[in-house]
Amino acid sequence: MLENGNCQVGKDEREVEIRVVAFCDLEKKTEFRLATNLVESKKSGVKNEEIADIYVKRWQIELLWKFLKMHLKLDRLITKNENGIRIKIYSCLIAYLILQLIEIPEDFGKTALDKLRYIQSYMSQ
Repeated sequence: MLENGNCQVGKDEREVEIRVVAFCDLEKKTEFRLATNLVESKKSGVKNEEIADIYVKRWQIELLWKFLKMHLKLDRLITKNENGIRIKIYSCLIAYLILQLIEIPEDFGKTALDKLRYIQSYMSQ
């Protein structure tokens, strides 16, 4: 590994320079190390903090899609029509936003999944 966190991977023509960025999540006390092809340069480059922010935001998007697919059944499409798929995605996003806005008793929890379970149990009564 080079001094600036860059290293070379591969052999001959397929050799690629990558950059290793390390950062910590202080709340969860977890260290992350990311390999990226965004090589740092003094003139115009992406800083380590920016890469960490991009990763955290990207991970939040992944968690949102996981929630939509698992709990709001976005993975079950009843049509192959582009407009129908778009309607399904919008309806799931609207349902998710409603879950973010509603308030339920604290005894049941605060997460979107807790709110969804609360609504489901309330509707079945």
